Amino acid sequence: MIIVNAILPVKEEKKEEVIEQAETLIKTSRTHDGNISYNLYRDVLDDSLIFIEKWESQEALQAHMQTPEFIEFGKSIEESVTAPLDIKLIVGEEVKGA
Repeated sequence: MIIVNAILPVKEEKKEEVIEQAETLIKTSRTHDGNISYNLYRDVLDDSLIFIEKWESQEALQAHMQTPEFIEFGKSIEESVTAPLDIKLIVGEEVKGA
C-alpha cells in the first residue's frame, strides 16, 4: 500500500476556497482504480491542510496523477498556495488484529 501525505501551504484567506475546490477531486479520486481512501484534513493546531491518501500500488497512484481532475485541481490552486506542496510517499502494510 502507498500512503500519500501532502501538506498544502495555503494562504489563510484562500483556505475555504481550496477546500471547496478539493471536493470534486476527493469524490472522483475515491472512484479511481486502486484507491483505498482519499481525504483532506485540517490541522486543529496550526490550521494547515493535508491530503492523506491510500493507494493499492504505485501504478494506481501514478494513473491517478494523470487524470483530468487531478491536473485541474493543481492548476486551480496555483495562486492559493504559498510554497510547493510538501509530499511524502510511504510504503505501508496493514497490521491485522492490532
